[in-house]
Amino acid sequence: MNIANELAVRQHIKIVVTGGVARSQSYELIGPFATLVLEQLALDWAILGVDALDPIAGATAHHEGEASINRLMATHAAQVMIVADRSKLGQRAFARVCAMDEIDVIVTDQDAAPATLAAFTERGIRVVTA
Repeated sequence: MNIANELAVRQHIKIVVTGGVARSQSYELIGPFATLVLEQLALDWAILGVDALDPIAGATAHHEGEASINRLMATHAAQVMIVADRSKLGQRAFARVCAMDEIDVIVTDQDAAPATLAAFTERGIRVVTA
């Protein structure tokens, strides 16, 4: 919701807000109403923040409702980008968002350990540090 609010003033960007139950911890909309909307969309990119990203377990989240919506977005997207700071790399959380073979790009911070990043690049995933 907070990102949609920031982007709403940019006329060249199409903003779609799904509806659903707002999570105050993350400003996300989750639940059956969000699912109904997302099932009707074809996305070029899903840019997802996650709670953990492990080279074997994939992308995961602590909250199952958040993971479910993110998983649905990843399924309907041509490309999937995961955004996670270095503290989340090599970690696992409760609910799966997507498997490693569904991820196209990972964006993380410059201080991420090279050996940790290598575990992702060896799987054919593009890693961007910023």
